[in-house]
Amino acid sequence: MTEAPLVHVVDDDSDLREAVLETLEDAVIPAIGFSRASDALKVLDPEWPGVILSDIRMPGISGLEFLDQAKASAPDVPFVLMTGHGDVATAIAAMKAGAYDFLEKPTPPEYLVGVVRRALQARTLHLENSSLRQMIVTGGSLKTRLAGRSKAMKICRRDILAIAPLNVDVLLRGETGTGKGLAAHCIHDMSPRKSKAFVTVNCATLSLENIEESLFSGQGKIAEAMGGTLFLDDLGSLDETVQARIFRFLEDRSNELEAPRIVAALKEEPEGLIASGKLRADFYYLINVAQVLLPPLRERDTDIFVLLEHFIREAAGRHNLKLPNISAEDLAPFKTYDWPGNVRELRNAAEKMVIGLDVVLGTSGSSTRITAGGYDAALQKFEFDLLQTALMQAGGRKGDAAEILGIPRKRLYLRLKQYGLN
Repeated sequence: MTEAPLVHVVDDDSDLREAVLETLEDAVIPAIGFSRASDALKVLDPEWPGVILSDIRMPGISGLEFLDQAKASAPDVPFVLMTGHGDVATAIAAMKAGAYDFLEKPTPPEYLVGVVRRALQARTLHLENSSLRQMIVTGGSLKTRLAGRSKAMKICRRDILAIAPLNVDVLLRGETGTGKGLAAHCIHDMSPRKSKAFVTVNCATLSLENIEESLFSGQGKIAEAMGGTLFLDDLGSLDETVQARIFRFLEDRSNELEAPRIVAALKEEPEGLIASGKLRADFYYLINVAQVLLPPLRERDTDIFVLLEHFIREAAGRHNLKLPNISAEDLAPFKTYDWPGNVRELRNAAEKMVIGLDVVLGTSGSSTRITAGGYDAALQKFEFDLLQTALMQAGGRKGDAAEILGIPRKRLYLRLKQYGLN
């Protein structure tokens, strides 16, 4: 099997691009070429373990603009610029803006390979250190706890990784069942406050009559969370007078390292709540220092069966039961269902599958029963249908199909080849 590319070579000059690709191929470094930065940006993954090698002078998006956009979506991916003699000063300035290194054309092959190898080693070390820190702190990586291959989930994990170590309050936004509580735990576990308490407050239970005792007394939730994290769940259910009392506390915090860090969850659109008077604008803007979006499952269609398999294996291990036999017909309704209960609803469906109960999707009463069949075969059937549908929607254009699926083009080619869809 062809290895996934570890270098994206971006240059509008086809001769130079092919020469660089041949040099990397001779050094046994898998690489792929792009004539435009816009095409490379479409497949750029913040969790990709590779390196970008880009020319500075290109039509459309220049190398410097490409650097800015790449750093915005994948800040830790090393970016190496290839420059002409007159561009060296520009390349040095670009390094100050985040470029890993630059190569002056013409570049001796051995020097080019050396720079690329060092950049790949730096990338590998960064990923290993990041994974090790997560494993030590949480007992599992962020990719395991907030699973998913969709672009939306990769952005979500990227934002959590960036925000968690900082001493700032966080607002988690997402529909019911998208995993806001789990995300709050991840933020706490990956922060300097991890050794202190993580305390959850269900805002729906707070009222003007009980808030002093529940939150602000010596035995209240704030005292319990000192130095740690206070998770305010369902922020939109707070009465306006209760919001005012919490607002005053947040404004008056004197020692921020001793006072609890606030992570709040909101399932409604804040603009609508503010317009209707249910959410104080000053309270929202004070708590909304950093924001993370938890995407609904209907916007993560490529994740549904990844998550389903994860939840089934998790439930089977927890109950000490065998994996269920599932047919493609059993899984067919999962493709078109919009999952209003999001990940929580999918987890419950997986639990029922393992136990052997009927899975009823929605309120229509339609159900799917776990019957004889092959679990792996059913997932393969779904992937085949997914690839075929994406190709049809893209009019047979594989690059567009890869973009629809949110996966690198090279990966799409390999999957199409496996299923004979070339």
